Amino acid sequence: MKIGAALIPLVGWGLAAEGPDATRRVHLQAIRRLVGEFDLAAVELNGDFTTLFPDVFDRAYYERVAQLQDDLGFACTVHLPFLWLDGLSLAEPVREATVECITKVVELTEPVAVESYVLHLWGTWSSLMATVQAMPDGEKRTLLDQMLDRAALTLEQIGQLVPARKVCVENIERFPWRAILPLVEERGMRICLDVGHLAVEGGDPLEFLADHRELIGEIHLHDAFPGGASGAGARDHLALGRGKVDYAGLLDKLVDGGYDGVLILEVNTEADLRESVERVRLWM
Repeated sequence: MKIGAALIPLVGWGLAAEGPDATRRVHLQAIRRLVGEFDLAAVELNGDFTTLFPDVFDRAYYERVAQLQDDLGFACTVHLPFLWLDGLSLAEPVREATVECITKVVELTEPVAVESYVLHLWGTWSSLMATVQAMPDGEKRTLLDQMLDRAALTLEQIGQLVPARKVCVENIERFPWRAILPLVEERGMRICLDVGHLAVEGGDPLEFLADHRELIGEIHLHDAFPGGASGAGARDHLALGRGKVDYAGLLDKLVDGGYDGVLILEVNTEADLRESVERVRLWM
């Protein structure tokens, strides 16, 4: 098992005031810190940076990441862009733009040896439409079927960009995962198990692991509080030990089962990252 982290805790979401070159240096130094200072074996790159700041996170930047990967020897994954995007959108221009953004990120990250590409297949509006309570059952079923048709097309197009086994579709909130799972299996793709998202929904990560072990290609780990039926009080992306997730039990099961993929600590601040790394050091 290769334990790693995303860059967000060390770089945030903005640009350095000094300009593009300074921003690139900040991100490259963050990679060095994750591998050296934090002693992590994997780094997850965030494709949204390329979508939001294309003049900064360009081909040359990823070539420098690849050089760092050669020098430092870390595993690398890519979280495909998802902000303001939606692969299930019934508005076809939005869905097409989603695939276009994903295609761009895949092309630009070609210099990097990528173990897996994490995909948020659906966005906020698809989640909301799938959970509308007042809609008649027949109408909701028709709407869901239409969105699943869009999902199938999006997955087909992404499967033409990278090997299917490298595509890891993430479980995210409020959309019926059981409806998506057959589409993933049919195409030989895999799952990114997001433990915190699952916990927020009231799911059991150990049960999910038992049911889908062979399909799990990557794991996102963060602590969370479940929100119950109403969703009130739900919180995730917390430092390990700050919520209700049995992360120790999960890690033990992963080791016992011989999981050799990437596990990304997905928290938002440097302090939370330090706390989480200390809590998983036994398994590193």
